Amino acid sequence: MPEKSKLVIGTRNSKLALVQAERVSKELSNIHPNIKFPWQDVSVRGDVDKTSPFLKFSGPSDAAKNIWTEEMESKLCSGELDLLVHCLKDMPTNLPDGCILGAIVHREDPTDALVVKNGVSYKSLAELPAGSVIGTSSTRRKALLKYKYPQLVVQECRGNLDTRLRKLDDPEGPFTAIIVATAGLNRINLSHRITKSLPASEFPYAIGQGALGIEIRADDESSMGVIRSIEDLPTRWICLAERSLLGTLQGGCSSPVAVNSVVESLSSEGLSLRLEGIIIHPYGSSQVSSTAVSTITSDADAEMLGKTLATQLEENGGQILLDEIRALQYGEMKSD
Repeated sequence: MPEKSKLVIGTRNSKLALVQAERVSKELSNIHPNIKFPWQDVSVRGDVDKTSPFLKFSGPSDAAKNIWTEEMESKLCSGELDLLVHCLKDMPTNLPDGCILGAIVHREDPTDALVVKNGVSYKSLAELPAGSVIGTSSTRRKALLKYKYPQLVVQECRGNLDTRLRKLDDPEGPFTAIIVATAGLNRINLSHRITKSLPASEFPYAIGQGALGIEIRADDESSMGVIRSIEDLPTRWICLAERSLLGTLQGGCSSPVAVNSVVESLSSEGLSLRLEGIIIHPYGSSQVSSTAVSTITSDADAEMLGKTLATQLEENGGQILLDEIRALQYGEMKSD
C-alpha cells in the first residue's frame, strides 16, 4: 500500500490535548519527513457539559467514555481525520465498529497529584484539617478519598486543568485542594504546582492514565505502520493489561476501578509485570483488591493478565460490589 503524503490528527480542543497532539505530530514528522501531520481540534460532549457529575453518563459498560471520543470518531470514520490522539484513560475499551487502538505512546508518570490552594501550607492529604474541601471530577478519586480520608469533603470540580486551577485558587472558592493527573501538569509545564504526588501503592491510578492512545480506522494499514514506529512495546503491554482488566470487569469512566502496574523485570525474554487492581464503592464504604503477576511476551499475554486479575477480583467479592455500583448508577440515571 503506498505511503500517504498527509495524515490529519484529531484532538480535543483543550490546552493539554493540543500539546499532546503537537508532540505526536512532531515525533511522527521526525521519523516520516515525507508525510505531513497537521492537527484539527474537535469539540466533544465531555468538554461542552462541564457541570454534570460523571455518574450521569454511567452505563453497563465503559460506553460512558464516549463523551470524550464520539465526535472525533465520527470524523475519523468519515475520512475527515486519519489519527485520533486521546488520553488513553478516556478511551473506551470497546471502540466503535471500524475503529481500533493502533498504538500506545508517551506514558508519563501515571500517578495522581495533590495540588493545594496558593498560600496554603499543607503538604499532604493527611495534614488537611477535617472538613477541608477537595475538588475532583473523577468517580475513582472521589471513592478513594471517601474510603481513605472520610474526614474530608469531596466536591465536583470539572473543566480543563487551567479551569480547575483557577477554581482552586479563587479566594472565594470552596476548595482547599484538588486532585489531578500528574502527567497533565507535567505536559503543560505546571509541575511546580504539584504539592505531592500520591503513591500508587496508596492511591492507585486510572486505567491507562498518563499514556496516549492513537486511534485509527481498522482498515488503514498504512497509518498503522506509521504510528507503530513511535510506540514503546513495554508501555503497550502494560496498558493493554490494564485495559483488559477494565474491559473484563466492564467498568466505565464512572466505575471506581483503579490500578497500580509494577514492572518487576524487563529483558529480552519479556516483561515481568505485577498488576494490582482495586474496585471501590462510590460512597467509600467498601473495596476489593487483588494482585496478579505474569511474564509478558505478546499482546495476548498482556490481555490474559488483565483477565486473570479481573476474575480474581470478581471471585473475591468484586462481582457483588460491581452489581451494587451498577444498581446505584441505574438509580442515579432514573432520577435525572
